[in-house]
Amino acid sequence: MDSSDGLKQIILPLLEGMGLSLVELSIGKHRGDTKVNLVLYKDGGISLDDLTEAQKVLRPRLELEYERDSLSVEISSPGMSRVIKDPSEYGIFRGRSIRLLIGDDWISGTLDGMDDGDVVLKQDGEVRKISPVEIRKAKLD
Repeated sequence: MDSSDGLKQIILPLLEGMGLSLVELSIGKHRGDTKVNLVLYKDGGISLDDLTEAQKVLRPRLELEYERDSLSVEISSPGMSRVIKDPSEYGIFRGRSIRLLIGDDWISGTLDGMDDGDVVLKQDGEVRKISPVEIRKAKLD
């Protein structure tokens, strides 16, 4: 299987059962080996135990899709100051502090998810909706 969409359909129910969210998935080939990279998130923070448990649950399932001897699986957390790479992350990181580059200015606030395709940001008690096309860069604080 080379499709990340197909793999997502397989692993998302497993992750949801563990209370984890998939932030990023990449599949690559190197010298004939398959490398699967997963970035996972958990409300309240993800622990080393969470990552270890995810490895134990996901690895056998991935081995059904890829050759066991040529499979490498790397699972990590998104990190403290992750750069947002996909619009779905605005929902995943709801409640986190974020900085957005709009034009030439950085604005900060608390991410309140998405609403009708717009990013919702709370700043000093005010709610602001921002179209994703206006955001040049977004970074968790």
